Amino acid sequence: MGQGALELGGLVDTAATFTKILSWAVQRAGIEGKYTVEIELADGRIIRRKAGLAEVEIENVGRPALVTFSDGEERPLTGVTTLEVLGLRVNLVIRKLEKVRAVGY
Repeated sequence: MGQGALELGGLVDTAATFTKILSWAVQRAGIEGKYTVEIELADGRIIRRKAGLAEVEIENVGRPALVTFSDGEERPLTGVTTLEVLGLRVNLVIRKLEKVRAVGY
């Protein structure tokens, strides 16, 4: 891991668009909140969250991905856009990540 790198655990949420990381990790890694995104929560509420680009690595594949910054005691999680950027998907039968090729037309 490089300077400012952190190893974080968390769940993969196939219903979440973005990866969400804890506010303390954002500060420690020096991720700049350049963007604001609207997010619909499971209870139907719509909130606005700060977001920034971070180098994310899973299964020895690392690429930049847009991550959102959590509020309070929320759990960190990996969202679908991060998995797609890294060329990964969830195999729901065996409950593991697997590599996939990008599709282009």
